[in-house]
Amino acid sequence: MTRTARTAFPSLFRVAALLIAATALAMFCSTAQAPGATPVPITQKIQQKKALLERTQRKLHESRVKLHAARYKEMTISQELDQVQESIARVRGDLGALDGALRQTELRLSIRKRQLAAAQQSLDRHRDALNRRVIDVYEYGSASSYLDVLLSATSFIDFVERWDFVRAILHSDAALIAVVNNEAANEQRLVGALESAQAQLEREQQEAQARQQQLGVLAQERRDLLAVAAAQRSVIAQQVYELEGLSAAEEARLQALIQEKQREDEAVTLRARYEACQARRMAAEAAGLAPPPCSASGPVDFQWPVRGPITSPFGMRVDPVTGRYALHSGIDIGADYGTPIQAAADGVVLFAGWYGGYGNAIILDHGSGLSTLYAHCSAMYVALNQHIQRGQVIGAVGATGYATGPHLHFEIRVNGVPVNPLTRL
Repeated sequence: MTRTARTAFPSLFRVAALLIAATALAMFCSTAQAPGATPVPITQKIQQKKALLERTQRKLHESRVKLHAARYKEMTISQELDQVQESIARVRGDLGALDGALRQTELRLSIRKRQLAAAQQSLDRHRDALNRRVIDVYEYGSASSYLDVLLSATSFIDFVERWDFVRAILHSDAALIAVVNNEAANEQRLVGALESAQAQLEREQQEAQARQQQLGVLAQERRDLLAVAAAQRSVIAQQVYELEGLSAAEEARLQALIQEKQREDEAVTLRARYEACQARRMAAEAAGLAPPPCSASGPVDFQWPVRGPITSPFGMRVDPVTGRYALHSGIDIGADYGTPIQAAADGVVLFAGWYGGYGNAIILDHGSGLSTLYAHCSAMYVALNQHIQRGQVIGAVGATGYATGPHLHFEIRVNGVPVNPLTRL
């Protein structure tokens, strides 16, 4: 073909170059295999990786449930420990109040005992004085008796005065003795009440000390349980971390297989287009007409898979489920549960099944390295390798996988790399 013809049909030669490269790669891979080895179809590899990813995701889900339970257990024990510590603080406060009250009671008891001793001494002195007068009357006979005092009066007036004097002495002695006896009895009652209060305070102090000791033992038990729960939570968290890494690796390998399948499908499509183009050119040359131009591929026209508001755009964000700051590789379109999902463009089903955090997911290959992903489906109406037309219902909106509510997570990928869908819709 002349240089002018090559210039006129650059896309045709690009197609031919891609086909030659794909053929050479296939020949190299076939020669690199061991003699007698049967190559595993790429679709079978995808299914195997899908099954492995599903097992890993199930383990990850189970571990996350265990981690949630372990965190709840640790939080519960920590709250119980806080409650015990608060009880210990209250008992310590009660012990402090009891110590203060006991010291005050002991001080008042000491004062009352001294007052009782003083009253007893006063009573003893008055009793001694009275006893001495009685003894004087007994020892010295009637001359010293109150009757002699009265009879020795020189006149009636003197007798009355002597009678008033004797009566006053007798009344004073009796009143004084009564007062002292009453004071002594009162002091004795106060001492008894204070001793009872002291005994009660000592009992309460002993009970509070025993309670404090019991709470201390309980607090230590909770600290030990908390340490065990924290260790268990740490082990499970490590398992979740490892499973998340494994799941991410499995998802990456599955995505690589899907990209490989896309490349294979693209090569087949390019070969078919190349052969069709060659047939048209040969027919045109045989008819003496100018050969038609060939195009390696055409643009893909995407439509909205569902109608609704964008609840989360493409880009970096804090994941509402995991709480991590990461790339949101698509857009979330708000829609009711069960809303039909339409294919955004013509394509072939590359994947339909459980896809980790995506839940039930569908991946369509649209050629030219373009693919779309529809996640969190409540139902899927397509099968692997099924040819899909633009606008065809392929599933229903749901909330499977990591989702906070029903919506459609929609992605457009170019050679496996997610791009903002709004730039192509």
